[in-house]
Amino acid sequence: MARSKLYFYLSCILIIISFYFNTRNPLLNMHFNSMVKLIFVCSIINAIILIISIIFSDKSIKHLHENSGWIRPASKALPYIILVVLVIHIIASLSTFGIIF
Repeated sequence: MARSKLYFYLSCILIIISFYFNTRNPLLNMHFNSMVKLIFVCSIINAIILIISIIFSDKSIKHLHENSGWIRPASKALPYIILVVLVIHIIASLSTFGIIF
């Protein structure tokens, strides 16, 4: 497997894992008793996961070849997808605090 595909897949897997650690996930309420622990853990874990995902996305773009096929536009779109995921997590955290919605 090409390095660009490997880094692309790793970044996609990390993005999917970060949705599990969303503050609006009802499964996390069973793991953490207080809202403060939930927000603190979700914020730290999501920050780490998304930073690693950004690094893998950058490596995926750097390792592209001229005849990469479908991975070229997908790798180029991945930073924008990470931006959307980041905005979704920010909105979820703000709604958890009761600031919006």
